[in-house]
Amino acid sequence: SYTLENVGLVNVQPHAPAVVKQEIGNSLISKVGASLAYDTRNSSILPDRGQRTELLTEVAGGPLGGDKNFYKFELRSTWYFKGFAEGHIVEVTGRSGVAEQYGNTPYVPFYERYFLGGMYDLRGYKYRYVGPHDRPTGEPVGGNTYMFGSLEYSVPVVDRVRFAVFYDTGTVNPDAYNFSYKEYNDNWGLGLRINIPGMGPLRFDYGIPIRNGNNS
Repeated sequence: SYTLENVGLVNVQPHAPAVVKQEIGNSLISKVGASLAYDTRNSSILPDRGQRTELLTEVAGGPLGGDKNFYKFELRSTWYFKGFAEGHIVEVTGRSGVAEQYGNTPYVPFYERYFLGGMYDLRGYKYRYVGPHDRPTGEPVGGNTYMFGSLEYSVPVVDRVRFAVFYDTGTVNPDAYNFSYKEYNDNWGLGLRINIPGMGPLRFDYGIPIRNGNNS
Protein backbone atom coordinates (compact mmCIF):
# COMPACT_ATOMS: atom_id res chain seq x y z
CA SER A 1 0.00 0.00 0.00
CA TYR A 2 0.97 3.64 -0.40
CA THR A 3 -0.52 6.47 1.67
CA LEU A 4 -0.14 10.21 1.27
CA GLU A 5 -1.91 12.29 3.88
CA ASN A 6 -1.83 15.75 5.35
CA VAL A 7 -2.25 15.82 9.15
CA GLY A 8 -3.27 19.20 10.53
CA LEU A 9 -3.56 20.18 14.21
CA VAL A 10 -5.44 23.42 14.82
CA ASN A 11 -7.12 25.11 17.76
CA VAL A 12 -4.86 23.32 20.23
CA GLN A 13 -5.55 24.34 23.82
CA PRO A 14 -2.74 26.03 25.81
CA HIS A 15 -2.77 23.27 28.44
CA ALA A 16 -2.34 20.46 25.88
CA PRO A 17 0.60 18.03 26.34
CA ALA A 18 3.94 19.16 24.91
CA VAL A 19 3.99 16.30 22.37
CA VAL A 20 0.73 17.62 20.95
CA LYS A 21 1.90 21.24 20.81
CA GLN A 22 5.00 20.09 18.91
CA GLU A 23 2.74 18.93 16.08
CA ILE A 24 0.72 22.15 15.69
CA GLY A 25 0.30 22.99 12.03
CA ASN A 26 0.32 20.71 8.99
CA SER A 27 2.54 17.71 8.32
CA LEU A 28 2.72 15.71 5.10
CA ILE A 29 3.03 11.94 5.72
CA SER A 30 4.21 9.83 2.80
CA LYS A 31 4.48 6.11 3.59
CA VAL A 32 4.44 2.62 2.12
CA GLY A 33 3.10 -0.44 3.91
CA ALA A 34 2.95 -4.20 3.47
CA SER A 35 1.33 -7.07 5.31
CA LEU A 36 1.71 -10.83 5.15
CA ALA A 37 -0.90 -13.15 6.68
CA TYR A 38 -1.02 -16.91 7.28
CA ASP A 39 -4.53 -18.21 7.98
CA THR A 40 -5.48 -21.83 8.78
CA ARG A 41 -8.82 -21.21 10.53
CA ASN A 42 -11.66 -23.59 9.70
CA SER A 43 -14.13 -20.64 9.66
CA SER A 44 -13.87 -16.87 9.42
CA ILE A 45 -16.92 -16.27 11.66
CA LEU A 46 -16.77 -18.89 14.44
CA PRO A 47 -13.52 -20.88 14.17
CA ASP A 48 -12.65 -23.60 16.68
CA ARG A 49 -9.45 -24.77 15.03
CA GLY A 50 -6.46 -23.13 13.36
CA GLN A 51 -4.81 -19.73 13.60
CA ARG A 52 -4.31 -16.41 11.85
CA THR A 53 -0.91 -14.70 12.05
CA GLU A 54 -0.14 -11.39 10.37
CA LEU A 55 2.97 -9.25 10.03
CA LEU A 56 2.42 -5.57 9.20
CA THR A 57 5.07 -2.99 8.30
CA GLU A 58 5.11 0.72 7.43
CA VAL A 59 7.90 3.10 6.43
CA ALA A 60 7.35 6.86 6.17
CA GLY A 61 9.65 9.55 4.82
CA GLY A 62 13.18 9.04 3.54
CA PRO A 63 13.12 8.61 -0.27
CA LEU A 64 9.30 8.84 -0.14
CA GLY A 65 9.43 12.49 0.88
CA GLY A 66 7.09 14.07 3.40
CA ASP A 67 7.80 15.79 6.70
CA LYS A 68 8.13 12.77 9.01
CA ASN A 69 10.59 9.88 9.00
CA PHE A 70 9.57 6.79 10.96
CA TYR A 71 8.91 3.09 10.58
CA LYS A 72 6.59 0.64 12.31
CA PHE A 73 6.17 -3.11 12.39
CA GLU A 74 3.59 -5.20 14.18
CA LEU A 75 2.99 -8.92 14.69
CA ARG A 76 -0.50 -10.24 15.48
CA SER A 77 -1.46 -13.86 16.07
CA THR A 78 -4.69 -15.53 17.23
CA TRP A 79 -5.10 -19.29 17.80
CA TYR A 80 -8.34 -21.24 18.20
CA PHE A 81 -8.89 -24.55 20.00
CA LYS A 82 -11.86 -26.72 20.92
CA GLY A 83 -12.86 -26.45 24.58
CA PHE A 84 -13.86 -29.04 27.15
CA ALA A 85 -17.30 -29.74 25.66
CA GLU A 86 -19.17 -29.59 22.36
CA GLY A 87 -19.30 -26.04 21.00
CA HIS A 88 -16.81 -24.64 23.53
CA ILE A 89 -14.01 -22.52 22.01
CA VAL A 90 -10.69 -21.31 23.40
CA GLU A 91 -9.21 -18.20 21.76
CA VAL A 92 -5.60 -17.15 22.47
CA THR A 93 -4.30 -13.83 21.12
CA GLY A 94 -0.87 -12.18 21.17
CA ARG A 95 0.24 -8.89 19.59
CA SER A 96 3.31 -6.70 19.68
CA GLY A 97 4.50 -3.65 17.79
CA VAL A 98 7.41 -1.21 17.54
CA ALA A 99 7.62 2.32 16.10
CA GLU A 100 10.82 4.36 15.74
CA GLN A 101 11.92 7.58 14.09
CA TYR A 102 14.99 7.97 11.88
CA GLY A 103 16.86 10.64 9.95
CA ASN A 104 16.16 14.22 11.03
CA THR A 105 12.85 13.39 12.75
CA PRO A 106 13.41 13.67 16.53
CA TYR A 107 10.39 11.60 17.63
CA VAL A 108 7.49 9.52 16.32
CA PRO A 109 4.38 11.76 16.07
CA PHE A 110 1.95 11.02 18.91
CA TYR A 111 -0.80 10.11 16.42
CA GLU A 112 1.41 7.30 15.05
CA ARG A 113 2.30 5.81 18.45
CA TYR A 114 0.65 2.86 20.17
CA PHE A 115 -2.14 2.99 22.74
CA LEU A 116 -4.09 0.26 24.53
CA GLY A 117 -7.50 0.28 26.14
CA GLY A 118 -10.99 -0.23 24.77
CA MET A 119 -13.13 -2.97 23.29
CA TYR A 120 -10.43 -4.35 20.98
CA ASP A 121 -7.67 -5.06 23.52
CA LEU A 122 -7.65 -4.13 27.25
CA ARG A 123 -11.40 -4.24 27.73
CA GLY A 124 -11.36 -3.07 31.36
CA TYR A 125 -9.87 0.37 30.54
CA LYS A 126 -10.86 3.55 28.75
CA TYR A 127 -10.27 3.71 25.01
CA ARG A 128 -6.58 4.41 24.19
CA TYR A 129 -5.89 5.28 27.83
CA VAL A 130 -3.25 2.67 28.71
CA GLY A 131 0.35 3.74 28.14
CA PRO A 132 2.67 6.66 28.88
CA HIS A 133 0.92 9.82 30.09
CA ASP A 134 1.98 13.45 30.03
CA ARG A 135 2.90 14.26 33.64
CA PRO A 136 1.53 17.82 33.94
CA THR A 137 -1.80 17.13 32.19
CA GLY A 138 -2.32 13.40 32.74
CA GLU A 139 -3.27 12.95 29.09
CA PRO A 140 -2.24 9.71 27.31
CA VAL A 141 0.48 10.37 24.73
CA GLY A 142 1.22 6.82 23.48
CA GLY A 143 4.39 4.78 23.31
CA ASN A 144 6.76 3.26 20.77
CA THR A 145 6.51 -0.37 21.92
CA TYR A 146 3.48 -2.35 22.96
CA MET A 147 2.63 -5.92 23.94
CA PHE A 148 -0.78 -7.45 24.41
CA GLY A 149 -2.19 -10.88 25.19
CA SER A 150 -5.68 -12.27 25.68
CA LEU A 151 -7.29 -15.57 26.66
CA GLU A 152 -11.00 -16.14 26.05
CA TYR A 153 -13.29 -19.12 26.66
CA SER A 154 -16.77 -19.08 25.09
CA VAL A 155 -19.71 -21.48 25.29
CA PRO A 156 -23.02 -21.68 23.39
CA VAL A 157 -26.14 -20.48 25.23
CA VAL A 158 -28.85 -20.67 22.57
CA ASP A 159 -28.70 -20.65 18.80
CA ARG A 160 -26.46 -17.77 17.61
CA VAL A 161 -25.72 -16.59 21.16
CA ARG A 162 -22.56 -17.37 23.12
CA PHE A 163 -21.30 -16.50 26.60
CA ALA A 164 -17.60 -15.65 27.09
CA VAL A 165 -15.13 -15.23 29.95
CA PHE A 166 -11.86 -13.45 29.14
CA TYR A 167 -8.57 -12.24 30.55
CA ASP A 168 -6.50 -9.45 28.93
CA THR A 169 -3.01 -8.18 29.72
CA GLY A 170 -0.79 -5.60 28.06
CA THR A 171 1.70 -2.78 28.36
CA VAL A 172 2.86 0.24 26.35
CA ASN A 173 6.42 1.49 26.82
CA PRO A 174 7.72 4.90 25.72
CA ASP A 175 10.87 3.73 23.92
CA ALA A 176 11.27 1.61 20.80
CA TYR A 177 12.34 -2.01 21.42
CA ASN A 178 11.63 -1.72 25.14
CA PHE A 179 9.94 -5.05 25.84
CA SER A 180 9.93 -4.69 29.62
CA TYR A 181 6.75 -6.03 31.18
CA LYS A 182 7.14 -4.49 34.64
CA GLU A 183 4.40 -1.88 34.26
CA TYR A 184 1.69 -4.09 32.83
CA ASN A 185 -2.08 -3.76 33.07
CA ASP A 186 -4.59 -6.59 33.11
CA ASN A 187 -8.29 -7.25 33.46
CA TRP A 188 -10.86 -10.00 33.39
CA GLY A 189 -14.45 -9.85 32.22
CA LEU A 190 -17.62 -11.36 30.81
CA GLY A 191 -19.20 -11.02 27.41
CA LEU A 192 -21.90 -12.05 24.94
CA ARG A 193 -21.39 -13.01 21.29
CA ILE A 194 -24.45 -12.68 19.06
CA ASN A 195 -24.47 -13.69 15.38
CA ILE A 196 -27.30 -11.81 13.63
CA PRO A 197 -28.23 -13.09 10.15
CA GLY A 198 -27.55 -10.48 7.50
CA MET A 199 -25.53 -8.32 9.91
CA GLY A 200 -22.81 -10.63 11.20
CA PRO A 201 -21.44 -11.08 14.72
CA LEU A 202 -21.92 -8.55 17.53
CA ARG A 203 -19.90 -8.48 20.73
CA PHE A 204 -20.77 -7.06 24.17
CA ASP A 205 -18.02 -7.12 26.82
CA TYR A 206 -17.66 -5.88 30.38
CA GLY A 207 -14.09 -5.76 31.66
CA ILE A 208 -12.90 -5.33 35.24
CA PRO A 209 -9.34 -4.00 35.85
CA ILE A 210 -7.02 -6.05 38.06
CA ARG A 211 -3.64 -4.31 38.04
CA ASN A 212 -3.05 -0.70 36.99
CA GLY A 213 0.49 -0.45 35.67
CA ASN A 214 1.23 2.43 33.30
CA ASN A 215 -2.31 3.65 32.66
CA SER A 216 -1.92 6.82 34.72
